[in-house]
Amino acid sequence: MAGALAATACGSFEGSTTSGSGSADNLTVSLQFTPRANYSLETDDAFVLSQVGCLETLVKYDAEAGALVPLLATEWVQTEPTAWDFTLREGVKFQDGTDLTTAAVVASLQYLLRADAPPRAFTPKLITSVEALNDSTVRIRTPEPSALVPFRLASINTGILAPAAYTGTGIDPLSHCTGPYTPVAQTPAQSMTLEGNTAYWGGNVPLKSVTARFIPEGATRATQVRTGESQIALGLPASTVPELEGDARIKVSSAFTPRTTGLYFNQSRAPFDNPEVRKAVQAAVDVESITASVFGGQAHPAIGPFAPTEAWAPDSQPVNRNLDQARRLLTAAGYAPGQLKLTLLAYTERPEFADLAAVIQANLAEIGIDVGVQVSDYSAIEPSLLDGSYDLALLSRNHLTDIADPLGFLTADYSCGGGFNISQYCDPAIDAQLSAANTENDPQRRNAIYADVASQLQADAVTTFIAHEQTTAARLETIESFVDDPLARYAVTPDLTVSNS
Repeated sequence: MAGALAATACGSFEGSTTSGSGSADNLTVSLQFTPRANYSLETDDAFVLSQVGCLETLVKYDAEAGALVPLLATEWVQTEPTAWDFTLREGVKFQDGTDLTTAAVVASLQYLLRADAPPRAFTPKLITSVEALNDSTVRIRTPEPSALVPFRLASINTGILAPAAYTGTGIDPLSHCTGPYTPVAQTPAQSMTLEGNTAYWGGNVPLKSVTARFIPEGATRATQVRTGESQIALGLPASTVPELEGDARIKVSSAFTPRTTGLYFNQSRAPFDNPEVRKAVQAAVDVESITASVFGGQAHPAIGPFAPTEAWAPDSQPVNRNLDQARRLLTAAGYAPGQLKLTLLAYTERPEFADLAAVIQANLAEIGIDVGVQVSDYSAIEPSLLDGSYDLALLSRNHLTDIADPLGFLTADYSCGGGFNISQYCDPAIDAQLSAANTENDPQRRNAIYADVASQLQADAVTTFIAHEQTTAARLETIESFVDDPLARYAVTPDLTVSNS
């Protein structure tokens, strides 16, 4: 997920769920994250609704092809420098039987713009207005020319729900999506049951029912696949892979993702308002050892926010561990050994973070920084991240989740007014570069801007980038046409089937 889970809230509909791993008509899947925000689409709960086959967007980013493809919209065109028109697919119905209309699309998108904390990809700063031009066309206006509006409409947070879904106190997804599977019941914070949508616009749906289990503990998700309680488990820790691969009934898939684990600094106050202190920490953290041990070799040492294979990655050199240099930097910044006493925040949804925090604690002790570690679920630490009341924090960030272009991530995390700028970092020169990228239609020129910004972030130690991650999923051999989505958007798709063998 993209870095944020909202505050805990009760589910908007209740009921009992089925148990067991299912048959050729039924599927049980263990998911990594638990919905905690009453299914509000401006939060990461939207990803849960998408993973289970409920929520759909106007546009889809095909990660394998690296291109935008139609979903609820069939075409889009920039009709003015600050206006994009989207043509809706004909014949689509919501799961409650009502039609997908331009009015319904406008209502869904305006809900996001009015939210107290709009999603990073779709905020009033980025979107001026949403209007229905006629029965088939929705117009999106922006405050300045933007080449990336279609990418924003592929963000999972911009999923479209029926008007009846908006209850005033949260989101009721019961029968209000357009996807292949319809939510019919849930046990809050534990599971959701869905049934096949027999009126799905995309054709016949292969499964009769789906049970999604929300299991934050990675080892538990792995165990459920081994025992047959679930047929698919997502987001598995590296430590579980050898045993899973030793089971002939189970298929394990791993792929590198546009996700990087980083050590984030609160730069709104001392000591990390001083770049020399940040560079000292950067020089002390042993990323080579961490990726080999904590990540079990299923990650690469990070050089900046982007993996070297990505088109927007700069030609940068790694920061080699150098404890002597780290100590000199601290001394030059005015800190004696043992003077700094800091707290590092980590969250349980990333199973490797507890061990990673302990390694960083030991690394920094070698240069005289005393670090205490606080590990809890993400919802407990997010308020401290957002209000700037923390010292250090571990974060796993997918830089193509906000929008399938690095601009979304860079703007949210590293612009002066970024919606997820937990570093409290502000450089007007970088803001100017990002503004230029937003209006640039040439992808190669945009990529050159992103590479330059990434180089600056690494050189200024704005974040200590640690590991470029893999995603690992396991499934029983009876599962067919499963794709482990590197952007964590999809799991139960219209193509996924369960065989009888």
